[in-house]
Amino acid sequence: MKQRVITQEDYDIFHFGNLSQHLGIKLKLGKFSPYFSHGRHFHLYVDMIEVATGSRKMPSSVCSAECSPGFRRLWKEGMAACCFVCSPCPENEILMRQRWP
Repeated sequence: MKQRVITQEDYDIFHFGNLSQHLGIKLKLGKFSPYFSHGRHFHLYVDMIEVATGSRKMPSSVCSAECSPGFRRLWKEGMAACCFVCSPCPENEILMRQRWP
């Protein structure tokens, strides 16, 4: 009788950047592993994030910041569904509340 073996995989997290037209760079920024202790399966190497981005600030997973008062969200073709651009409200109009679709 064959037994099924469930394997759990580790995943490395990389940042790919271009130094020039013909030269790229690949930096390992972290790791996902089901074997990390205490249920913490995700680890980022903060020092490597600084090397890749020039800042220790954690990269945002949000592609668009909230619009300021007087602006409204506009979705553009070709952008991800969660991304938008902020456009001024038409004159003599006001947007009371905007909900996420």
